[in-house]
Amino acid sequence: MHDVLREESAQSTVEYAIVTVALLSIMLAIAGLWRAGADGRLAALVERAASHGVAPSSVIDAATGAKDIALY
Repeated sequence: MHDVLREESAQSTVEYAIVTVALLSIMLAIAGLWRAGADGRLAALVERAASHGVAPSSVIDAATGAKDIALY
């Protein structure tokens, strides 16, 4: 009986450690996203990836941008 209780106690300790590490990882990821958003790096990535961010400086660029928008 005593061995069974010891195994259950060890299992709950491992489960607690796993949950703690998972929650800490989530909190660090959210903090990283928050910091990237506050610094403007996240907005720069979104702006660079946006298909409508093409500035038509020539006819070729305008055609490429129109094709991109049409295919979207």
